[in-house]
Amino acid sequence: MNDPGGLDYDDYYCFDAADSTRIQIGGCLGTDGDFDGTPYQNTWPGTLSNPGRDHQLNPTSILFSSPLFSSRGDDHGDLRNYERVAFETDLPRIEAPDSGGICNRTTGANCVNPPVGSSFYPIFTTRNSDEAGCLWQLGGTNIPGTKNTFGGNSAAEYGPLLLLTYPKPAGPVQLYNDFRQVLPNNPCVANSGGGRGGNH
Repeated sequence: MNDPGGLDYDDYYCFDAADSTRIQIGGCLGTDGDFDGTPYQNTWPGTLSNPGRDHQLNPTSILFSSPLFSSRGDDHGDLRNYERVAFETDLPRIEAPDSGGICNRTTGANCVNPPVGSSFYPIFTTRNSDEAGCLWQLGGTNIPGTKNTFGGNSAAEYGPLLLLTYPKPAGPVQLYNDFRQVLPNNPCVANSGGGRGGNH
């Protein structure tokens, strides 16, 4: 819907912002194979450098803590943080020819991050909270209170192409379906609550 030339090959089941009753935003319900729709624009929290303007035009980011696990595998063990964190996105899969792209998932050729045609691709950043400790947020790098941007863009955060192996009756098949970066630690440990547990 943001294509200056109007609707293109993958824009169907679309509606204009004027059709919205509460929040004036347009969009399409089909797959956005050329990454020019609303989800790939500077409409995410923290995408505008002016905080007041960003708050006026964009939503507030969701906030969530890192997951915890029980050291015993039940509700009675100490709650622990995971040792490492990974960032992963399945862009190669949605950039493939069957979705309207040119990514060759066998060789990795033309599989790119951020996707061609996008003005923005969201990333995870962190912030601190007095009550909850470290929290994750999703959007751009300009969310007030942001502590860590992990490189500040999708290419730096999500890392290199990842070759995955899939079992098939005729033998395993390898495809590039993701970009992934595994961090050596957990940069956003959650409060474990009530003094139960810690890092593992």
